[in-house]
Amino acid sequence: MNQFEQFQVAINLTRVSDTVFSFTPDPKYFVGNTPHGGYLLALMNKAITSVLPHPSTINSNVYYLDRTEPEPAELHVEVLRTSRGSSMGQVKLIQNEKLTCLYSSLCSDFQYMKGYSGLGTTLPEIMNSVPEKDFKVMNYENFKVGSTPSFIQQLEMSVHPDHAWWDRSISNDVAEARCSAYLELKGGIADAYVLSYLADILPPVVQNKYGALGWIPTLALTCNIRQLPKTNRLFIDGLAKDISNGYFEQDCYIWDMDGNLVATSRQLAKILKSEEKLSS
Repeated sequence: MNQFEQFQVAINLTRVSDTVFSFTPDPKYFVGNTPHGGYLLALMNKAITSVLPHPSTINSNVYYLDRTEPEPAELHVEVLRTSRGSSMGQVKLIQNEKLTCLYSSLCSDFQYMKGYSGLGTTLPEIMNSVPEKDFKVMNYENFKVGSTPSFIQQLEMSVHPDHAWWDRSISNDVAEARCSAYLELKGGIADAYVLSYLADILPPVVQNKYGALGWIPTLALTCNIRQLPKTNRLFIDGLAKDISNGYFEQDCYIWDMDGNLVATSRQLAKILKSEEKLSS
């Protein structure tokens, strides 16, 4: 089974009723022993498109309210609005009678979407600032054995050498809070579910500036899918510009190799000390 097929299996849902689905998180898509946020987003995207009349999520927003455990959970879908060109709904991730994620989405159909296009966002110059062969495989083993999260190991990912904070020559003084990388799930061109997963694939980019900072959970994530890619390989660029009281925003852009901007995301994350709780 290739990487693309493996991911499709990992987001399989069991229909409990017309608007309720159950699933058991796949440990291959975990951070430590917690399901990865982009993986959960993909599961919720699949639930919403299984109920709404339109097949593609073009905008999705999720609040990670509490820890999702590595055990069975349910997704409860509510239809908010339907029309000819789009539909909206929300999903509640319920586990052990507790709400852990709250999600909303706007759906449409890329096959029939038409309208004006302009103000194109082109591939960033940093992509060609060094030869592709100098990009480094995303692997933390040189930093700490066993520290590469399982969700990172399920795809091909090579990072710009200036952004490989665990294995680089430049100092933190000149480093950006940034991460640029080539991405690919071998075996297929990314669909909307894969793009949802990749929207949260980068490590916290502030680590490229300050090094390892401990646990940095995502509190809220917005993903916009602009179009479906035409190539297997993709390029992602993520950047943070400000940290305030431990909180920062991380913006990501994803292109296919034809130069089409296929997805964007913004997440709010918090740098936590080890003794702090998510609710702090």
